[in-house]
Amino acid sequence: MRWLILMLAGAFILTGCSNTDEPPIDEPETSEADTEESVTEETETTETADEEDAESEEESDENASVNTENISETEEAEEAAEPVDVMEGTELVSGYWINYSGEDDARSYMTRTEPMEYIPEQDYTVTAAAYVSYFYGSEFIKTNNYGHDGPHIIEQVPEADRIIVSFNDSEKDTVQLINEGREDASAGNEVNTTPDDLVGRGKPVEEGMQGTIMFGQDFLSGDDVFTGERIDDKGNFVEDADYYVTGALKYTPSEDYVITSPAYISFYNGRRFIETVEITAVPAYLPEVSGANYINISFNDDYLFELNIIELD
Repeated sequence: MRWLILMLAGAFILTGCSNTDEPPIDEPETSEADTEESVTEETETTETADEEDAESEEESDENASVNTENISETEEAEEAAEPVDVMEGTELVSGYWINYSGEDDARSYMTRTEPMEYIPEQDYTVTAAAYVSYFYGSEFIKTNNYGHDGPHIIEQVPEADRIIVSFNDSEKDTVQLINEGREDASAGNEVNTTPDDLVGRGKPVEEGMQGTIMFGQDFLSGDDVFTGERIDDKGNFVEDADYYVTGALKYTPSEDYVITSPAYISFYNGRRFIETVEITAVPAYLPEVSGANYINISFNDDYLFELNIIELD
């Protein structure tokens, strides 16, 4: 009996122990969310690296492009700065030269160029003995003689915009006009062969210019201008829809006048017509016409808001 009781008690104890909760053992598990997060991070890292590489390549391409442009601009500047012979390719006229009074004078042993563009702010070198004649448009200014040797840096004439070079045929193979002041050339060797009373005024130099506007924007009203006509070279008023003509303006031949736009200037003594002169290169001095005391100005309507006549002090 005692043995039976002990057996039952042992069974009860074993049953109680088997129902005791044990703490769970955490085993490392890889969840699906963790896997997706890891893949996302790796993808983002890869994309960031790719973007950085692309930006780096783009910056490299841009830098290469800028460097190429800089090199190209430098090469162009160097090419532009390369001195050239202005006379090369210019048509030559044999048997003539421009003399001291600006005339195209016949000389069998001389040759001259056609008019060439001239930039007053730039130095030019003539490499052999020559005559250099300065013009503003078709208006003659003066002719300088540059000796029997060379090279010479020619005189800067701010009133000019064209030049003609005349030379003896014996210099034909050596004479050049270089668009820079060469180091082996000297300046100040010119002899002005044009008498003072024949020296042209050329282009008006605006620096320091002072005067009174005798006709300009304040006059473009009422009886001061007439529309749809102009004065021709015979003094006749002719119809021209694109033109205006001014009323009579007082004019004194001994005074200096500057016009700022292309126009036709008609000169009168009282009511007697003298001549009409066309002005194309501007600004320009009005020609001195002896005996005239009035002028009329005919101008295209393109210059309606640009035209001024200035009487210089």
